[in-house]
Amino acid sequence: MSAAPDAEDRALLDRVIERDSGAFRELFTRFYPRVYGFVMARLHDPALAEETVSDVFFEVWRSAGGFRGASRVSTWIFGIATFKSLEADRNRRRLKRSAVVPTNLEVLHRVADDTDSEATLEARDELRWFRELLGTLPDGQREVLELALVEGFDTHEIADRLGVAPGTVKSRLFRARNELRAAMRRGNLREA
Repeated sequence: MSAAPDAEDRALLDRVIERDSGAFRELFTRFYPRVYGFVMARLHDPALAEETVSDVFFEVWRSAGGFRGASRVSTWIFGIATFKSLEADRNRRRLKRSAVVPTNLEVLHRVADDTDSEATLEARDELRWFRELLGTLPDGQREVLELALVEGFDTHEIADRLGVAPGTVKSRLFRARNELRAAMRRGNLREA
């Protein structure tokens, strides 16, 4: 992607930060088809995908001021879409399980409450730690992981985009995932 579209996206986001609803509609129109396709590919449920995309754009509106410019606007939006898709899928699975298996009361007490600011801050710290961890990966590993997780590209699309063999992409993904798993096993989440 060239810098010009990102500059346009950044200009729109700057206006969204100022609560310009026209700029938000334009950003929404620009990204909606791609975000919907991205979410739909993960959830395979049109109604849930539509609801999730609404959550994504609500979060874009709500959190625009938190965008630091460390990545492209599109990467930031697709990062939100990734987390919202994962959350929607977890909720869907939880609902399916609860419809079949009675919920243990003790488990309910361990679920973070959205009004619990300590749990919210802890989740933000873990996300910040994860972003920092991604930053420690070698460029090739970080790049393929971001393209796979954030942009939703498959191995062949990543290979085409980077001009490398699909085997190279698989190898980099494998090494990146191993690095992340090792860091998580070391328990660094609580130290960040």
